[in-house]
Amino acid sequence: MTNEFEGFEVYYQPIIDCSSGNIIGAEALMRFSMYSGGKKESISPVEFIPLLEETGLIIPAGRFVLNEAAAMCHEMRQYIPGFKVNVNISYIQMMKSDIWKDILSSIEQYNLPPESLCAELTESGYTDMTPYFYTLRKKFEEKKIQFILDDFGTGFSNLHCIVNMNPNYVKLDNHFTAKAMSQTRDFELLKKIVELVHSVDIKICIEGIEKEEWYQKLKEIYADYLQGYLFGRPCDKNQFLNQFICKGIN
Repeated sequence: MTNEFEGFEVYYQPIIDCSSGNIIGAEALMRFSMYSGGKKESISPVEFIPLLEETGLIIPAGRFVLNEAAAMCHEMRQYIPGFKVNVNISYIQMMKSDIWKDILSSIEQYNLPPESLCAELTESGYTDMTPYFYTLRKKFEEKKIQFILDDFGTGFSNLHCIVNMNPNYVKLDNHFTAKAMSQTRDFELLKKIVELVHSVDIKICIEGIEKEEWYQKLKEIYADYLQGYLFGRPCDKNQFLNQFICKGIN
């Protein structure tokens, strides 16, 4: 890519341990902005990420995010030793690049333990269990890279699927969370999903937590990790450090 990734940034959203309320990591999110009429204009990921995937530029852009995330993780681990950063991996990156080598390269550059840089893969892209995924999953296991199944519940979730994919944990889609917090029937289903995932010794992160009462309800059903605006909106590295380190919030 030209101009040294000008316009691209990496934002971070905290991930919280449900039982303690302590921050354990963050999700790295790619952002892009450009100047129009002298003003900085943010472009939605819904618009620019499909373009990157279509052109293949998601591969170098993905490496940029990995390196930025690894650098941030290295810095955060000075304050929170077990801190981890999740990086989203697209289907194109999986099929057309040695993504596991890119992850290892970033890990080695910043002298991180392999489990500290985690790959998030979206459920809807991998439920067909292609040979590409099997190969990648094997490499992750060999190199001790953690794998997280993102947007769990939006594809074709079932016990057989998650057992075969064997993620370190799954992330429940925020749209489902909002419904579960407002409707008794959906909350009962959420409880069963947590039980189902735990029954095969896999942990679960519930996304989209916006209210304190939601947090308390999820503690009661033993969710493992939480993510959402209640704990922090996506922000750049300096803002993240200021919020969770400089002010002593953890």
